[in-house]
Amino acid sequence: MHPKQRYLVPFFSGSFYIGIALILLALGALGYEWTSNGVWYRESLIGTLGMGLLFLFFSGRPMVDERTRFLKFQALAYAFVITTVVGSLVNYLITYPDGMHQEAFSSYFFVFGCLLLAFICYRILSVRG
Repeated sequence: MHPKQRYLVPFFSGSFYIGIALILLALGALGYEWTSNGVWYRESLIGTLGMGLLFLFFSGRPMVDERTRFLKFQALAYAFVITTVVGSLVNYLITYPDGMHQEAFSSYFFVFGCLLLAFICYRILSVRG
């Protein structure tokens, strides 16, 4: 890193706290929606939850370790492929009888599922290697 580029390190260490804050905000709002309106699923809140997971996934010091960088990329790639295939099949099965394709999973849910699966894949890959 160039000596004048000092803002990258505080962003990466601070992104952990940003991710935790977004996750807590989304979970609290989802809980409120569930208790007050009886609806647990709000697409914008699922998207906020996914953004919080994204901040957490890339949090910490800048990845100088090549193995860690490779494992995070590999986990995200596996999660993306798995979520794309499974999400497409589930959306097809949900919306098959309906010509208007209503009640399908949104892109927010895709982001949340992909990042959640990326955490799981990263843990599996780091334990195996």
